[in-house]
Amino acid sequence: MAVLLHQPVPRTRVRLGRPLGRRSGWRATARGFVCYRARDAATGRFSTWEEWHLRDDGGADHRLAYTYGSRTRTVTLSYPVDLPERLDPATLRAGEEVLVTLDGRPRRLQVARADVAEVLHVLGSPRHPLAVGDRVAHAELRAPDVVLTVQDAGGGVVDVHRGAVLDPHAQRQVLGRDVRPRTNRFLAAGAAFAGFVLLYNALQACLPQDGTGDAAGAATAVVAPLGAAHATP
Repeated sequence: MAVLLHQPVPRTRVRLGRPLGRRSGWRATARGFVCYRARDAATGRFSTWEEWHLRDDGGADHRLAYTYGSRTRTVTLSYPVDLPERLDPATLRAGEEVLVTLDGRPRRLQVARADVAEVLHVLGSPRHPLAVGDRVAHAELRAPDVVLTVQDAGGGVVDVHRGAVLDPHAQRQVLGRDVRPRTNRFLAAGAAFAGFVLLYNALQACLPQDGTGDAAGAATAVVAPLGAAHATP
């Protein structure tokens, strides 16, 4: 099993058995978790995402997905839909347009990605049994207001989920909190302070030094490293 940048899995603020949602609205409980990885055929780069399988108070299944990456840290909430069109993620190709029926009318969606994902990690009871190392055909079709996820669940079953990307405000309104991974404030503060020290040292090295001697004998300012012990006379 591959290790994801030495980060704990899962990285989102969701836990098995812990409710999501608001007391006055939609509520669901996480029952299963799957972490996937897929390689982009064009760039050779890997993309990784978490997928939580939720069950709401009405017994309906939902998916909550979080995509890793500096530019793609998105949270998507989706629910199962039945389409008159038969979609096969194994035959879809990134960039092509597909006509599907949503809300009783045809919609043209673009295939944003289509690949075979590898299962890296499994927790709890996902909607369909999965094991580490399994390979799953996966595709995402998008329009500005909708994300359609198509997955081969095995045994001739294809799951289609319709959802939307939730910004932090929408996450708090729908899920009850922002579920994205928290930034480690101590590490961030330490990195900022280290950067300040390096910048200060660089400026000191560039500035002219005060002193009574000539250039050869001028005193040089030295900034002691943080935490350095002071010698006693």
